[in-house]
Amino acid sequence: MSKRTYAWRNGELVELTPQDIAAIPQVMDDVAEFRSPDGAMIRGRAQWKEHLKRTDSIEMGHSDIKKAEQNWQAKKEKFRDKVASGGNNVREVEPPDGEIRETQRNSLGVEMANRLYNRSVPDRKTMIKLTLETAKYLAKRK
Repeated sequence: MSKRTYAWRNGELVELTPQDIAAIPQVMDDVAEFRSPDGAMIRGRAQWKEHLKRTDSIEMGHSDIKKAEQNWQAKKEKFRDKVASGGNNVREVEPPDGEIRETQRNSLGVEMANRLYNRSVPDRKTMIKLTLETAKYLAKRK
């Protein structure tokens, strides 16, 4: 038993067909004020669309999130399979010949390691500049 829809027409109550219902204008309320994930206050659907465009973002619905979750699970499974089959390609390493000595580090290498600790790797030009600055600093310190 399907739901029936009625309307008043010319003083009579008449049943509407699916085509009649589809032709009725639909009015959608504006979205209530809310705070976006980046902290901006959004006051309405137009401002939300503008905010998405300005931040180069996309709006995701439930189906998008479900698809992203399925893709993530597939990637995890593929990685799990790769790790499980990785043991077939591993062989035992031969120990090195002779004595194993501790590596001697110079003060410039130590100072550069300290300067770059917990930072992203700089480009080549920046790395050279940092190395020269650090070398000058160490020369003045001696």
